[in-house]
Amino acid sequence: MASIKQQLKQLLINKQYRQYERELAAQNETYDNWIRNQEKKLKITSPAAKTGIRQLTCEVFCQDMTFLSRHITHDILVLTLCEGTFNKIAMPLISKEFASSRDTVLVYGDEDTMSDTVRSNPWFKPDWSPDRFLSGFYFGAFVAVRTGALKNAYLVCQKNDMLKKALDELPNAEKLYLLLFEMLKMQNAFAKHRCGQNVPVCHIPQVLYHSKENGYEQLKDFRLPEFAVGEWEGQLGIADMLENTLLSVIIPSKDNPDVLFRCLDSLLEKTAPACDFEIILVDNGSNDANRERISQRAETLNRLAGESGGQGSAFQGCQYLYEPMPFNFSHMCNLGAAGARGQLLLFLNDDVEIIQADWMKLMAAKALLPYAGAVGAKLLYPGSDTIQHAGVTNIRLGPAHKLQFLSDKEVHYFGMNRGVHDMLAVTGACLMTRREVFEQSGGFYEGLAVAFNDIDLCYTIYEKGYYNIQRNDAVFFHHESLSRGFDGESEEKQRRHLREKDTLYKRHPDIYGQDPFYHPYLATDVLESEYFPVFHYYSSLDRILDMSCSPAKIASARAKLAREDKCLVLGMEIAMELYKWLYNTMPEKATAAEENDRISPEYFNYYFQGYAFVIGADNARYERKLLLKSRERRSVWALSVENQRRPDIKAHLKDQTNVELTGFTAKLHGRELPPGVYQLGMLAIDKCSRQRLVSWSSWTLEIADRQCGQ
Repeated sequence: MASIKQQLKQLLINKQYRQYERELAAQNETYDNWIRNQEKKLKITSPAAKTGIRQLTCEVFCQDMTFLSRHITHDILVLTLCEGTFNKIAMPLISKEFASSRDTVLVYGDEDTMSDTVRSNPWFKPDWSPDRFLSGFYFGAFVAVRTGALKNAYLVCQKNDMLKKALDELPNAEKLYLLLFEMLKMQNAFAKHRCGQNVPVCHIPQVLYHSKENGYEQLKDFRLPEFAVGEWEGQLGIADMLENTLLSVIIPSKDNPDVLFRCLDSLLEKTAPACDFEIILVDNGSNDANRERISQRAETLNRLAGESGGQGSAFQGCQYLYEPMPFNFSHMCNLGAAGARGQLLLFLNDDVEIIQADWMKLMAAKALLPYAGAVGAKLLYPGSDTIQHAGVTNIRLGPAHKLQFLSDKEVHYFGMNRGVHDMLAVTGACLMTRREVFEQSGGFYEGLAVAFNDIDLCYTIYEKGYYNIQRNDAVFFHHESLSRGFDGESEEKQRRHLREKDTLYKRHPDIYGQDPFYHPYLATDVLESEYFPVFHYYSSLDRILDMSCSPAKIASARAKLAREDKCLVLGMEIAMELYKWLYNTMPEKATAAEENDRISPEYFNYYFQGYAFVIGADNARYERKLLLKSRERRSVWALSVENQRRPDIKAHLKDQTNVELTGFTAKLHGRELPPGVYQLGMLAIDKCSRQRLVSWSSWTLEIADRQCGQ
């Protein structure tokens, strides 16, 4: 009998596994197929416009650039740096871009590799990023330039002995790199951006070129000559400004003297000062004993500064600002900035540890550039090579710390954890900016007391026309969240987190779901660390809109008796009305035009997304149900979910079994449940045994009381 039961159980297991494999295969899209479908939607069928365009390899162009000084018959030069072929959509799009704006002098696009007609390895690039250009040749396998602008740069180079010699002696790709740098300087590309206006450099967010081999790998080591960058910085007066600049290091801290002292010791002992600096400690109410300890340390630091002040010491002393008040990170930072004397401000968490001597020079040299906004550094978890912060991207789910928890030993997504990048935001744990930029942006918004205040500042700085800069060559340890724990560990914190995110996007509505430095073909609807292209995920806007609503059913007695177990991990990512998910506003606040274009009954349905897996089990065996527990009625409803492929979960859980389909989505009709507040949970049912597991999240959802017909 036992043997028969075991055979039956194995049949059930095999059945579940076959079903899992079928679902996974159905969602396993290839890049080649996906990108061709995307390009069909563009409906670009016109033949390539050849008139006025000349194509050359970089090698041929650099062998005789003197033709630029003679009569030129082609308005546009398209120069290739890697062997490959152009996509059929490339020339029409390039021609259209140059024709639409005389301000555009350079156009670049995205690329992939092609082997035997099969496309792979897409390199999706950001929009014009001046600091990434200065850090490496991220334009990639080709550039299209306006010939007249390139000619003017070439003629200027011929009048400068160092530039002329460099153009004669450098390898071909570096010759082009240097010439483009000179051209872009002349076109004022290294200046504040102009929102809504044409810029000299245009990125076409489509794959325009197929390299025979990986273009990034062929170009990743190209650098601008140091003398050229140094000459430019000299013209801007960066070195002179550093000599005459005071940097104010502002450190908010309360009741963490040991953590704070480690930060101070590392700052003073491990820094090679690039300019004079002072320290501002902002304390919102340490207890008497800790206040005394911090006060004594500040006095000691001031004696140190006084004793060495006449010997050329860069350290100019320490202020201790003590003001008991409820925690408000924004107010504390603003208080520190008000008491600071420096032209440069560095906001530094008390749990950051300095490990690199030249960080100050690297960050300050960028912060002093006239177009620079906030400058951030790469943060690692202490004593490791694990990334905590390498810049913030703005996905539809909100601000995201890409590359978090990944190893910095590896190079991620075409060098995103290397060099310098322009990004929409950097973390306030280590953020440097000029005082004038800080004041123009209104400082930290004090309506955001805990979360997103640093992101809000960066978004405002960007909206003022400045570029925020992530320096991944300046590295610190960050003993993250020693001060106040993690967001989302309780319902109260989760609700506050969501409220503050709503506040962020109410203040910056045009930024919701948008990021000029994050390609639209990269995933925006999942919380994953890597830069995964959209095709890795099955869920998409079209599929979400086409999804049927799942009927909500009162949970069965067996479901209610399921064992609550932490081995069932539930991660909620979205739980809100579909309209708000898509547009970050509610219909009653939409404009008349938006109402005509967007509002339909479908938008009043609720959308859910996340992941759930059972640790130490074969996840192919489990059926999952989303649970909604009513606060008012104590009733529990169960909702069927659709399994979603999540390669990010698989990548992070290499030791777990069949977790690639542990993502889920679901839709609920807007009027199916009674109005009220519901706690969200997950029921996992082992289809091959009687096991029932349940896990409750800190997420809650308020079902609105909508009138009939809405």
